[in-house]
Amino acid sequence: MTLPVFEVSGTPAARGEAYGRQAAALIDRAVAHYRRDLEAVDFAWEDVKAVARRFGDAIAGFDADLAEEIEAIALGSDQPTEAIVLLNARTEMLFWRARERSRADADGPEAEGCTSALAMPGITADGRLIHGQNWDWRPEVADHAIALKVRSDDGPDALHVVEAGQLARHGLNSAGIAVTAMGLHSGTDYGQVGVPSPIIRRRVLQALDLGSALGAVFEHPASFSHALIISHADGEAFCLEATPGEVFWQEPDDGVLVHANHFKNPQALARLRDANLARCPDSLYRDSRVRRHLRGQSGKITAQTFKDAFADRFGAPNSILRSPAGRPQSLLSATVYTLIMCPADRTAEISLRPYEAGSSFQQLSLD
Repeated sequence: MTLPVFEVSGTPAARGEAYGRQAAALIDRAVAHYRRDLEAVDFAWEDVKAVARRFGDAIAGFDADLAEEIEAIALGSDQPTEAIVLLNARTEMLFWRARERSRADADGPEAEGCTSALAMPGITADGRLIHGQNWDWRPEVADHAIALKVRSDDGPDALHVVEAGQLARHGLNSAGIAVTAMGLHSGTDYGQVGVPSPIIRRRVLQALDLGSALGAVFEHPASFSHALIISHADGEAFCLEATPGEVFWQEPDDGVLVHANHFKNPQALARLRDANLARCPDSLYRDSRVRRHLRGQSGKITAQTFKDAFADRFGAPNSILRSPAGRPQSLLSATVYTLIMCPADRTAEISLRPYEAGSSFQQLSLD
């Protein structure tokens, strides 16, 4: 299965219209998918659109250009603007009513089970930073995943791997910055209107330097908790555990930085209730197994080392590499793709549905 690649350029309106027009069929598929998910938790479409308008206002207050781009994506794909906002705020929307319940998972789907990792230049075979991720979510979203190349006149170009209609998810830019993201849940998350994580990630990949990329996360509170590993090709990286109230950070240890779906910063552990480990306790061993694998290859790490780590099936189906398996509410979870990035080369490799026999890696290049 090959990931479709689209390219856009020009003003925010021009980029958005071209994006929407080129990816219209896939955006329609993505909207239909999440509309079904929301209806499954008794979230009526008119109510969804009303909440989406509130998120749209938050996005406009954060970045008027990105709000304009969203409106243009809607125009180009013949969707209501609220539908494109939904795609960018789908986590917030899926868990919107969880605060009303005694358990966080009582009125929402299972959390994403992603595992992300990074090796610094000092411990890789060729002295280049490697940054990768297994992204776990609904297996069917592979059918509307795309690569989006954004050419910019006033900032760096960027390669985004996203669900069709989203502004960002994981990716890298021409300034050498890369980002991956993992879902977190704390007791402060549910029912919050704010700037959705994909919008903040888009700002991260609009940055020309690492300080500005990190600042995009610190300056704008998350509307839902997430962990972002942000790296620079020259050999710097941090993991930011962002919540609606605070941002906590970690640095690489012995050249390795790994994060799954639980809080790891000691201050975060002391201040917050981690609502995710009861949902996906496998996060603990997914994190530790990737970390041990990379450290065991220190000085010899290549892209293949990452592929091997991300192919680990210990604890299946709740493993680093997940085959489709039932989760609460009869929903399926699986590794949608494995992504390996080399920010220095502005290149990436991606394997859609890597759990399938015969799956292979597709080469992507920003240049």
